[in-house]
Amino acid sequence: MAVQKGNNMDSLTAGRQRALGIEGGHNLRDLGGYEAADGRLVKWGLLYRSGVIRHGDDAARAALLSLGITAICDLRTPQERLHRPMDWHNTGATRYLTGDYELSAGNLDQLIAQEETTPEAMTRVMQTVYRELPFEQAAGYRTLFGQLLTGRVPLLFNCTAGKDRTGVAAALILHTLGVKRAVIEHDYTLTDAVIGRLEAILLADARYAGLQAKPRKVYLPLLTADPGYLAIAFAAMEERHGTIEGYLSAALGVGPAETAALRGLLLE
Repeated sequence: MAVQKGNNMDSLTAGRQRALGIEGGHNLRDLGGYEAADGRLVKWGLLYRSGVIRHGDDAARAALLSLGITAICDLRTPQERLHRPMDWHNTGATRYLTGDYELSAGNLDQLIAQEETTPEAMTRVMQTVYRELPFEQAAGYRTLFGQLLTGRVPLLFNCTAGKDRTGVAAALILHTLGVKRAVIEHDYTLTDAVIGRLEAILLADARYAGLQAKPRKVYLPLLTADPGYLAIAFAAMEERHGTIEGYLSAALGVGPAETAALRGLLLE
């Protein structure tokens, strides 16, 4: 089957499907197939983004292991990892990388605890979160890019929902590969296809117990993959560093030479 370029951004490409549909593989997607720099395509089977992954049975674990993932960059906090361990990977063959930090941007739990929370207030907090994410998560993103630069692929990166921390990470990788902003936004919004699962995760988290007493429209801004959030993150990087490339170089150590190396590794 011939590779199709430039039309449906998320159609089947060269017989491959973006969402993997593996049991327990929440929001698990392949970043392959997107058109990038010089008309080349992001290679399939090398970059995976997801939420937390818990295998449900032997078949699911086998399916996950068949991806051949050599490194996992888990962007969650220690508390999140303790609450939902990632227990499916082959510890002998897969490098599992984490960071010891706590989320600070947004103080969502404090907002949710307020009795008069509104959709507008939730949206403002999410905007604050995205304004801070590129800088709060810089250490984790630096580790992620560092693994790619050593050629450790296939690689998976994740957070709890696979939307915010993971969404910005995916956007930065695709930007580095020369993918157009509209395509980057499209990939980000694919998370909305699993919004019901995100809602279940949030409602089951004791930190957000107050959500159960609130109308759905109030907390919906927490779940939605709004391209406007991603635009705020990009704008914050540009405000502090002049350009996205300036952020990549200063905060993540990804300059022109590293960009060229990543494109050589990840594009075809």
